[in-house]
Amino acid sequence: MDTPRLLKNILEKEEHHRQLIAYEIHDGIAQYISAAIMQLEASKANPTPDRDLVNDPHVTEALRLLREASKETRHLISGLRPPDLDELGIIDSLETLIQDARLEIKDVTFQHSIGNNRLPPQLEVVLFRISQESLNNIRQHARAQHVHVELNKREDGDISLLIRDDGCGFDLKSSTKDHFGLEGIRQRALYYGGTADIQSEPGAGTTIHVQFPALGIQN
Repeated sequence: MDTPRLLKNILEKEEHHRQLIAYEIHDGIAQYISAAIMQLEASKANPTPDRDLVNDPHVTEALRLLREASKETRHLISGLRPPDLDELGIIDSLETLIQDARLEIKDVTFQHSIGNNRLPPQLEVVLFRISQESLNNIRQHARAQHVHVELNKREDGDISLLIRDDGCGFDLKSSTKDHFGLEGIRQRALYYGGTADIQSEPGAGTTIHVQFPALGIQN
């Protein structure tokens, strides 16, 4: 390979790596901080003369979220991997995300056909980050009452992640709402050899369907 082409490939890989880091910050640390701010604002909106900050549930949740952001920061520095995945695996990690979402969304259901099996490490990261970004978008923007999350491994080995809400939806063609987050979902799926189909209409909720073919899934 000639020198100019080699240099071009190196620069493209470096730019892609920087983009992945940006997605990691946006989907991880920034989401925890944003959620913590929402909790503190909720606490501020309900002042009482004899407020007990030690036992204020909003303050308690905000502190938990900030601790998670701190943990994410340390792991981002050391390896760009969500801290709970190695210990818990993808299913329990998604359960944790869903428990958090239930604090603000009336009904969040989750089903899967993965069992106790572990998936390839990088695929688990992609599935976790896409789920985290999607659920945070729903919490912050959708005003949804019902959310369904489904993770399946098909007979042919393909992996499918579906996240559907009954929120306000938006116009995909004209919306600039969190464009970076939606593009991050697409790019994460594409980088791992998958596809991301995002469907939404005003008043009709949003569906995100991500698929990874078995041939592209490697340990």
